[in-house]
Amino acid sequence: MRLTAHAKKEIAKWMLVRGHSFLKSAILLKKSGGSFDVVLYNICQGIEVTLKAFLLFKDYDHYYPLLPKKKHFGHDLEKLANEVISSNSLKPLSAEESHEILTLNKYYTNQFLRYSGIHDIFYPSHNVEFGAIVKRLIVAIRYAEKNLT
Repeated sequence: MRLTAHAKKEIAKWMLVRGHSFLKSAILLKKSGGSFDVVLYNICQGIEVTLKAFLLFKDYDHYYPLLPKKKHFGHDLEKLANEVISSNSLKPLSAEESHEILTLNKYYTNQFLRYSGIHDIFYPSHNVEFGAIVKRLIVAIRYAEKNLT
C-alpha cells in the first residue's frame, strides 16, 4: 500500500510522541524509585524512537526501510544520533553528550539494561549519566512539536 505524504508525516509524528513518552516514563519511574536499569532502558528506547522519528520527518521514503535493519541503524543510538546530526546539518554533540550516548549505547545494544547477569556485578549501571543528551533531545522534541507536526 502506498502512503500519502500526510500519512508519512503522521507516522513520524506518532514515533515522536512514543519516543517522548518513553522519556517521560523514565522520569516518572526514576522519581518513584524504580529500577535504575529500567529507567536507563526507557531513556535509551526514548532516544532511539525519537531519533528515528526525526529521520522519518527528514526523508520518510529513504529512512523507513533502513530503520529496523541491524546493518544500517537497528538499535544503535550512536549511529542514529550521527545520522540525525549530519542529515540535518546540526551542531555536533558536545564531549559530554558524546560520552553519554556512547555509554548508553554500550549498555543498550548489549542488552545489559534489559536482562540481569554477571554484567550487573562487573559493570553496574548506577553511575551512567544521561542528563546532557536528554536535555538536548527534549529541546529537539519541543522544536519538532512546534515546527514539524
